[in-house]
Amino acid sequence: MANFKPNTQQEQAIQCQSDMVIVARPGSGKTRVLSRKIRNLVSELRPYQGIIAISFTNKASDELARRCKADAFDVKHSFFGTIDEFCLREIVFPFVRQLMPVGAKAKTAKLEELPEQVRVLLPATLIQNATTSNTDEFLPFLQGALAKGFVPLEAVGMLSRYIVEQSFACQKYLKARYRAVFIDEYQDSGYFQHELFLKLKALGLIAVAVGDGDQSIYAFAYKDSRYLLELAAQNSGFSHFAITTNFRSHPSINDFALRLLDSNHLVAPTNDMRVFIKTITGNQRDIGVWLNTAIPHLMNHYGVGSADRVAIFCRSLHSARLITDSLGLAYHLFEDAPFATAPTVETCLFSELLKLRYDHNLTAEPLIERANMLKLSPPMKRELRQALLRCRTCADDALVASVLDAATRLQGQPPSSTGATELESVCGDTSKLRWFHTASRDTVQVMTLHKAKGLEFDLVFHADLYDHVIPKRIYPPGPYGQVVFDNEIQCLNLHYVGITRAVKACVLMTSTTRINGQVQLKNGAPSQFIGRNGTNAIVIPW
Repeated sequence: MANFKPNTQQEQAIQCQSDMVIVARPGSGKTRVLSRKIRNLVSELRPYQGIIAISFTNKASDELARRCKADAFDVKHSFFGTIDEFCLREIVFPFVRQLMPVGAKAKTAKLEELPEQVRVLLPATLIQNATTSNTDEFLPFLQGALAKGFVPLEAVGMLSRYIVEQSFACQKYLKARYRAVFIDEYQDSGYFQHELFLKLKALGLIAVAVGDGDQSIYAFAYKDSRYLLELAAQNSGFSHFAITTNFRSHPSINDFALRLLDSNHLVAPTNDMRVFIKTITGNQRDIGVWLNTAIPHLMNHYGVGSADRVAIFCRSLHSARLITDSLGLAYHLFEDAPFATAPTVETCLFSELLKLRYDHNLTAEPLIERANMLKLSPPMKRELRQALLRCRTCADDALVASVLDAATRLQGQPPSSTGATELESVCGDTSKLRWFHTASRDTVQVMTLHKAKGLEFDLVFHADLYDHVIPKRIYPPGPYGQVVFDNEIQCLNLHYVGITRAVKACVLMTSTTRINGQVQLKNGAPSQFIGRNGTNAIVIPW
């Protein structure tokens, strides 16, 4: 942290001590700003106090916590984690029993995993459409689920907001324990997360939201950038700051990306344009063939030191697999987790434990901290640490037993028989276990655009730039040939996110034909985003 010298925008955001919203462009150093703000605030707190720092993923949370704790800085009793982890650990499990009966050893479950006698209690209103005004409609369902020992994952936000509203003890605890709440990636907030954030502000916590509406890409999961925009509006009660300098990408990449969004953005003249476009004769498999030559050539040209600094982004795993079918270079394809039948909470636990075994950059500490809701004694915490480390050091034939033991300690009860059976299947399949391995330095990274969020690479190949794919089309009843896009702005945001992951160069890729999800060969008409607002990528002729 001592080497961080903030610019004027960053310094103004750091120094503000009131409720605030920070609109942060890609590569603008928001994590450095957040960690500096958190350290400044925590240094003035009493030993029993802390702050709440909410991140979109555990990986992002671990990185923020690492920066805040640099040089042995004491973050005191601060919380770092995801919104669901915070709600469960600090609100639901400690306080829900004051409001309604709960079965012994309650655990989380998705709606589809709940018993039928609980699901029939759901009201006609869909959870994703619910607001605080109709929470009462869901109380019979929530009470029924909790009585059976289940916390419905999809309703954690609703339940948490209800508990904070109804439980004076919960309000008193949150006000005494925490001085401020920070939420990153606020553009991907849902309704009840937004309502909880405003409630914590009303309780007296300093409220800090950080996000970028142009990076909102999770509308399909009922996330909405309008909550960030509400906070950034005048008279919202939040001071508005913007940090806009892109320290990550080459200036030509940054200008290209901003011009995509805004036809009035002035592009600086350059003799060193770093955004290129290549149209391949053939389909996605032929793109893979071309990349066998293009990747080594461009790595050498731009001084990219290792293959793991190169990424291929696709709209879907389907296209990613087609490209890698003919990719002769070593690669790491980021696929969906191999667990399919285990309950969700167990899938997450098993995955974390198997990653701990194969990724030696990880430590046991984040898992131990997330187990704090169990209020473990020091001896139990030591035993837990030993159990976690056994997952890393045990022989292959002891892996299933070690993971089951650690999972039992982490959740306070043994995993289900379904989960244990699937764990045994996964651990016995080397191809499935590869999902948990860290990508080595000599492998090109291949992933969907959604998985690329929050990452950066020296060299980016952005594929799937076809009509009907990015942006996606829908086909409503009406005259044949009408062009209607399925959430065009979300697709544009996804395209923008892909381009702004690039540090040194970005290659936009399309082909004359494409193989769709039904394995049909289609015309590879280029995306409507190519050339948008006069953006002009350099054509690669070879």
